[in-house]
Amino acid sequence: MIKVLHVLTDTNIGGAGRYLFNLLSFQDKDRFQIMVACPGGGELERQLKCRGIRVFTLDGGESSTNLGHIQKLRHIISREKIDIVHTHASLAGRIAGKLSGCKVVMTRHGLSNSNNGPVKRFITKVISRLSTDRIIAISRAVKINLIDSGVPANMITTIYNGIDLSKFENVKGTLREELSLAPDIPIVGIVARLVPEKGYEYAINAFYQVLKVFPSALLVIIGEGPLRESLKEMCVRLGIENNVVFMGYRQDVENLVADFDVFVLPSVSEGLGLALLEAMALGKPAVATETGGIPEVIKHGVNGILVPAGNDKYLAEGIIKVLSDKNQAKMLGREAQKTVFQKFSSKTMIENTEEVYLEILQRV
Repeated sequence: MIKVLHVLTDTNIGGAGRYLFNLLSFQDKDRFQIMVACPGGGELERQLKCRGIRVFTLDGGESSTNLGHIQKLRHIISREKIDIVHTHASLAGRIAGKLSGCKVVMTRHGLSNSNNGPVKRFITKVISRLSTDRIIAISRAVKINLIDSGVPANMITTIYNGIDLSKFENVKGTLREELSLAPDIPIVGIVARLVPEKGYEYAINAFYQVLKVFPSALLVIIGEGPLRESLKEMCVRLGIENNVVFMGYRQDVENLVADFDVFVLPSVSEGLGLALLEAMALGKPAVATETGGIPEVIKHGVNGILVPAGNDKYLAEGIIKVLSDKNQAKMLGREAQKTVFQKFSSKTMIENTEEVYLEILQRV
C-alpha cells in the first residue's frame, strides 16, 4: 500500500480543494491510501471528513510558507510512514517531505508572475530541484509559465484537470425555483472565488451593458472571497443591484448551473478552470477569456466563445451573442459537453497522476 499525504493551505474549498475531490473520485484504494493535511475549522476539512478521508489539521491559517507546519508535518509523515507528499502550493509541505526522506509532488494550479531575472530564475531552479521530485501542471499554459519562471522543463508533467463526470448525469436545475424566476428570464452565471484574478469587475461592467439589451436578465454569482463587499458596492454604484445575486459558497453547484443560460469565466489569469469544465459538462454555452489554459479547452465559435481578457465590451458582446441566438447556444453547449466527456475526465487525470507516483517511487 502506497501512502500519500496531500498538503493544502486552504481553509475552504477553492480550486485546489475541488481538484483534490476529483482526484479522490476514482482513486485505486487497493494501491493507494490517501490522507490530507490542511488548516482546520473550514469547509474543506468538514467535507473531507464526510467522505471518510483522514485529516490532520494545521494551525496558523492559510499560509504556504508557515515554517511552524514543517515540524508537525514531519511528525505526521514519520508516524504514518508516508511514501509521497503531494502539495498544493505549500512550501512547508515540500520542505517537510524532503527532510523526512519522502518523494514530493507539487501540483501548480494557476499562473504566477514569470518575469524573473537570471538570479531569480536560478534560485527557482535550485529550490525546485531540492524540494520537489515532480511538478504537475494542470495545463500547457501553466507548464510554460513554470519554465519561464526557472523550473526545469524535465521536472514538469502536464496533466489536465479532470472532473467526475458521473456527477453531471441527470442533473436537475433548482436555481429558478429557488429564486422564483420565470422560464423566460435570462440567467448569466459565474462560479469562481471572489478574488482579483477572476476578473469580476469586468463581468459586472459587461452585465451592465447586457441589461440594455436584456433588461430582465439576472447575474448569478456563486462563490466566496474577499472582494464580496466591494463587488456588491460596485453593483449599487451601477444601479444594477436588483439584477445581481451573490449566492456565496454552495455545495449544490451543478444543480444551480443547470439553470444557467450562459456561463461566464471573466478571469484575467487562469490555470485552466474547473468551474468552466463543470459548466461545459452540463452542456452550458460558455463565454470565457482568452487567457492561461482556457484556450486549450475552448475553441472559439465551436464549443464556446473566447474574448480578450480585461475587456468588458467584448465580454458583453459575447454574452449578448449567446443570449440572442438560442440555436447557436444549444450547438455550443452540445460541443462543450462533448469536449469535456472526451478529454477531461477525472478517471484519466487520476490514472496519469498515479503513473507519476509510481515513476518517482522507482527512482533511487
